[in-house]
Amino acid sequence: MTAKEYFESITKKEIDLGKVEKIQNIYNKVLPEEVQRIVSNAESSIFLDDVRILSYKEILNAEYDLHVDFKTKQMIPLADCGDNDFVVYHFDTHEWSKFNIIDEVTFKKRKTLAEVL
Repeated sequence: MTAKEYFESITKKEIDLGKVEKIQNIYNKVLPEEVQRIVSNAESSIFLDDVRILSYKEILNAEYDLHVDFKTKQMIPLADCGDNDFVVYHFDTHEWSKFNIIDEVTFKKRKTLAEVL
């Protein structure tokens, strides 16, 4: 599946308020609609081109599994790009970027997810 096909498909699916609420409680933030749709439709990992969308359970357990304090950094990881790089959404700036979990460096910061991918 291409990234374009994936994003078109999730816009047609319903938002799972239970899943969204659980994630919002963990991060103490309101998720934007695009993030809500990704979380709602992440039963398992989805491979798109060179990116893997994280499963709902991986998003829930990201801090523990990846050993990064995402809450303090005001970001949520949503996709694995390989080489310890993840696509994240920044709650404070409402931007998307890639984030390396080893060096804890943010790069390729953009206004939309499509631009980051």
